Amino acid sequence: MENTPKNDNRYEPRRPAAYLYWTLVPLAKLFSKILIKSRFIRDPAIKKRKGPFVVIGTHTCEMDIAMMAISMFPVRLNIVCGRDVFTWKKIKPIKNAAGLIPINQFEMDLGSIRTIKRAVDRGLSIALFPEGKFTLDGKNMYYLSESIAKFLKLIGADVVFMHNYGGYSSKPRWYSGFKRGPVTNKSELIFTKEELKQKPVNEIYEVLKEKFSFNDPLYQRENHLKYKSKHPALGIHYILYKCPKCGAEYETVSTDRQIVCEKCSNTVTFDEYGELIPEEGSVGFDRIDLWYDFEREAARRELLSGDFNLCYPVVWAQNDDENNYNDMGEGNFYMTREKMGFKGKKYTGEDVTIEIPLLNQYTIVHKNYEAVDLTIDNRVNRFYFKDVKYSCKINVLVEENFRLNHGLPIPEHVRLPEGSLIKDWDSPAEKVGAEETLSENAGGSDRE
Repeated sequence: MENTPKNDNRYEPRRPAAYLYWTLVPLAKLFSKILIKSRFIRDPAIKKRKGPFVVIGTHTCEMDIAMMAISMFPVRLNIVCGRDVFTWKKIKPIKNAAGLIPINQFEMDLGSIRTIKRAVDRGLSIALFPEGKFTLDGKNMYYLSESIAKFLKLIGADVVFMHNYGGYSSKPRWYSGFKRGPVTNKSELIFTKEELKQKPVNEIYEVLKEKFSFNDPLYQRENHLKYKSKHPALGIHYILYKCPKCGAEYETVSTDRQIVCEKCSNTVTFDEYGELIPEEGSVGFDRIDLWYDFEREAARRELLSGDFNLCYPVVWAQNDDENNYNDMGEGNFYMTREKMGFKGKKYTGEDVTIEIPLLNQYTIVHKNYEAVDLTIDNRVNRFYFKDVKYSCKINVLVEENFRLNHGLPIPEHVRLPEGSLIKDWDSPAEKVGAEETLSENAGGSDRE
C-alpha cells in the first residue's frame, strides 16, 4: 500500500482531561434521561477496587459509551475505538483531550495492544467494545474471538462488564434519532486482576461468551416494552433487505411504520413494541432478529452453491495522515469464498489491487450509507457501492463464510412463514450436512 501512515506504536494516550469529563458526563446523564429513560444498576464491588480497570461492554447503540462513562464516573476512561472514528469531524477537536486510543478493527493490531498495555501500566482505565461494532439485529455477534480472553490476561487489570438492556430498541443501528423507552445499564465486576492471573484462558473465555449473549428484540417482546417514535420502521430496510415472500433482495423500502417489497408488494408493519405484523396476504417474521437469521440462512445457501462470486462497481476512498478521506479511484469490489478486495484504477491512471484473505475474517466494517472498509497497514480503504446498497449483505456473507470455514454452530433453522413463495429452501439436516462437508475440506477447523 502507498502512503503508509505515521507509526503510532509509541502513541502515549493521556488520562482524559478533567474539564472535559466533568462537563460531558453530567450532560450525557441529563440527555440520557431525556432521550431515553435511562437507569443504572451498579455493582457495589467496583467501588471497592482502586483500578485501573478494563471496562468491556456490548455494543447495542450510540449511547453505550456515554452510559459506560456515566456508570464508572468519576473514573475517567480512555476509549479504544476504530481508526475510522478519528476521521469524524465532531471527534477531531477533542480526540487528544479525550485520550482516545486507535485500533484496527477485526485484525491483529499489535501496536495498539502495546499502547493499551502501557496505558494500564501507567494507571489509566480503558473502555473497550470487543464486538467492534454496533449490533445490526439486536443480538450479540455470532463469534467472540478467544483473543479477548488472552488480551485481558495480558493487560492484568480489574475487568468490569456492562450491558444496556433496551439499548438496541431505543437506538438501533439503522435508525436516525432515538426512540424513547427504558434503557437499563447494568455493570458487574467479573474479574479482579488477581483472579485473572490465576484463571486459565479457557475459563476466562467461557465467562466472556456467557456475558456477551443477549437478544434485545426478544427482551423487548418478553417485557412488553414500548419505545415511542413517530416513525419506528424508517430505515429498517437497511438490514431487512430480503423479502420473505418472493425472495427478492434490495427491493424492500421502509416508510414510517412499514417495510414494503416493491417487487411483490409484501407489506409488514413494525410497531413501537418491536413486533413485525404482516398485512393480510403478506408474510414476515415477528421479530427483527428472526428475519435477519432468515437472511443468514439465505447467505449460507448462496455460499454453498459452488460458484459463489460477487462483483459490484465502487468508488474507492482512503484516509490520509490527517485523518481525512480522499477519493482515490474507481473499480469493482469483489468477493469469493477465499478472498475479497478491489480491482480498479486510480484517478491518475494507475492500476490498483487491494485484497484480503477471508479464511479468518469473521466480520467486516460496513456503513449505513452503503460502504465497506478494509484496513491495511493502519490505512482505512473505503468502498462506496455505486448502486447505494449491498453493505449489509456483504457483512452477512463474510460472517457466514467464516462460520462455514471453521465449522461453527449455526442458529436454529428459520422456517419460512406460511404464505412464502420461496419453494426451494433446503431442510436443516441437508444444510448442516453440506456445511460439515465443506468445513472439513476447508481445513483449519475450530469446531466446538
